[in-house]
Amino acid sequence: MRRRALLASVPGALAGLAGCSFGTLDSGETADVTPAPRPTQSATDANDSGTATPTDAEDPPRPDDPTTVIELVTGPRTYALSSPGLYTDDGARVGLWFDQTATDDHPATLRGWLQNGNEFENTFRIEWLPGVGQTHSRQPGSYSHEARLHFAPTDNNELADEVPSLGRTDEGYWRVDDVGPWMPDTHRLAPGEWVQLEYALVGEPGQFERPTGTYEFRGRDGPLSVSVWDTQSPGPETESRFTGRSLPPFPDDDRVQWFHEADKTTPAFVRPSTERAELDAQVGFVMVNNSHERLQCGHWDLYKLVDGEWFHIAPTVHTADCRLLSPGSQEQWGLRAFNGQAVGCSTGDCHCDGLTQAYLGGGEYAVVAGYGHARANSGALVELAGDRATVTPTDGVSTARDGDTVTVTTGRHGDGARSADATFSLTRTDSAGEQVLAEQVMASGRFATSDGGLRNALPFLTDDVSRVVVDTDERAVDGVLGYDSNSRRFQFRGQAYEATRGRADS
Repeated sequence: MRRRALLASVPGALAGLAGCSFGTLDSGETADVTPAPRPTQSATDANDSGTATPTDAEDPPRPDDPTTVIELVTGPRTYALSSPGLYTDDGARVGLWFDQTATDDHPATLRGWLQNGNEFENTFRIEWLPGVGQTHSRQPGSYSHEARLHFAPTDNNELADEVPSLGRTDEGYWRVDDVGPWMPDTHRLAPGEWVQLEYALVGEPGQFERPTGTYEFRGRDGPLSVSVWDTQSPGPETESRFTGRSLPPFPDDDRVQWFHEADKTTPAFVRPSTERAELDAQVGFVMVNNSHERLQCGHWDLYKLVDGEWFHIAPTVHTADCRLLSPGSQEQWGLRAFNGQAVGCSTGDCHCDGLTQAYLGGGEYAVVAGYGHARANSGALVELAGDRATVTPTDGVSTARDGDTVTVTTGRHGDGARSADATFSLTRTDSAGEQVLAEQVMASGRFATSDGGLRNALPFLTDDVSRVVVDTDERAVDGVLGYDSNSRRFQFRGQAYEATRGRADS
């Protein structure tokens, strides 16, 4: 056993979050994952990422850049550990990383430690710690037969009650001979005391192959997982109905890895649950990262393809945070698409994570995630079949007509609760370079820039009306014209229009 004073600073891999959570690497560390040592490397090689490097004589050993991804020598499989660190509410601190990959001579091995991060003695429930005491995974959700991975303690594991025997299958994969209760239920540590951990990552007794998928080791408050994929074929396994389709350049020259252009060697991609749906519809998307790198920043967007040009539909604003996607991880996102008014999402009949969008017309759309490997983004094309989107005013507007001018007054005008009252006018014009879609005009919600704007003008500019004046507020007018412009020309469904700040009296 080793004793030391409480760490003044925790390694970057240990995130001090509430509950039991696996952390991530510090933002200053490289996003690339250091390869695990090959069998030709010495266990004491200074470049071996699994070699312990204490910050002082009493610190728990840890590599400068913990290895979380390895490629097996014994078969075409890649393993990705979801995180190299763990911190719990009761002060347990765990470091865990790959020390060596699997070869004919030894299985894949993880090394690390468990430390008491408290200033007092504490008894830890080892059985609640994923990967430490919870050493048996769940099988991948897509697999129907018995298939689990196990953290089998080795002779170098100072907590183990039992060290199991291991063997290899004819296919070359390491497995445990018998599954048993290898670890103690509890263990008491003095302040700052730590114990060494070491595990062989092996398969189930009688399991010959190594199924791909995500293996979860569940603890009391959260899981640790190991993702497994085919090293030679990390890409999608299904063909796209859009294979061979050529798409126009994306806005701002952002490069997109399209699902229909991906092949079995593509390590990162967005996979749709379907590529064609009838409105109203719910379509799921999964961003898969089978690369060796952390991908960022993962904001999701919806675009529509019209006349060979991409138009951004939603959302109009993103939060400032930058999301990461670790190697082997997947992120789900859903689109609830409605041809008319959206139906609220209640628990049990739909999943609310993602985007609910009303007034989408039939056509081809792209869902694009800001995660990419070699390219900036990843996306999938989907066809939504249905009628074209209608343009209707917001509820509660009133109208008054004077000759060929219609004045529309919205609920924002004179309410005293929002921004100052403001007005804009809409008339027809001869030409315009910008094109606007009905899906953009009908955008609504907390961050919609044009909510209550053009949708309250276009429906009233009929054949016998030459000008529409909309009394609303500054936010709605700025959403139509922009914050630093007094006029805007655009084309909508073949007709050119001009919007002008104020009444634009003729």
